[in-house]
Amino acid sequence: MSLSLPPTFAFSQSSLQAYANCPRRFWLAYVEQLPWPSQETKPFDAYEEQMRLGSRFHQAILRAETGFDPELLAATLDYPLDEWFAAYRRHRPDDLPTQFVESERVLSIPFGNENGRYRLAARYDLIAAERAGEQARAVIIDWKTTSRPTRRERLQQQLQTVVYPFVLVEASDSLPWGALSPAQVEMRYWFTAAPDAPVIFRYSADLHAANRTRLQGLLGEILAGTGQPDFPKAPDTEQNRQHLCAYCVYRSRCDRGVEAGDLAQVDDADFFVVDLASGLEFTLDDVEALAF
Repeated sequence: MSLSLPPTFAFSQSSLQAYANCPRRFWLAYVEQLPWPSQETKPFDAYEEQMRLGSRFHQAILRAETGFDPELLAATLDYPLDEWFAAYRRHRPDDLPTQFVESERVLSIPFGNENGRYRLAARYDLIAAERAGEQARAVIIDWKTTSRPTRRERLQQQLQTVVYPFVLVEASDSLPWGALSPAQVEMRYWFTAAPDAPVIFRYSADLHAANRTRLQGLLGEILAGTGQPDFPKAPDTEQNRQHLCAYCVYRSRCDRGVEAGDLAQVDDADFFVVDLASGLEFTLDDVEALAF
């Protein structure tokens, strides 16, 4: 008996992060596909507003990167979007490649077993790339609207930092700028809360090999499960209750509390919770299929 996932399911950094933090959350969300019975944070109105502002900011950046007049865009934005957009205009990295610039690009690669049943997908806020003969360079930018920047150490642990460069390198043969070596790729997190201090991760062949091992290990663990007992809850510690369970929509189902966590108390340890809530999930209908 094998794990039953929806036939159009594609893995993402969000679903893999859910499993890495709490296998039971992966089971409930992606295998059983249960409706979320609880709100993530309180006050919920403030949380919804944060999500709405983040979405609108990304839309404004997309328009700016695809040629819309930034002055006209700025005139349509109110607080705090106007300040965020002004910060983007002042602090957009000036060293980015300009030959190829793509926003909101979704890429996917075969992931896992030999018959290519599953795929690993990523949605990129921005990819800037260039090529001159054998020399090439690609920079991934991820725009973040969290109330304060996430610590570098925490970002380094997150699966987004693993998945995004990995997928880009593996998919690059089919992209306009051609095949990339890992050393030709870097990823930057840009925060509205610290627009002049992006967090930069340079990629390498050693990291790519380590990431392949880590991702294949996670997939192997997930696919080895056949039922709920194979997807245990995160350990019931005070730290997990504070940083994971309090912001999980399944906490009451798992007897990990009823009250939602306070949005004002979300810190960088809760980064994956905010990211999970952004709607960054995929099915095979959403991803751009690349050649096997």
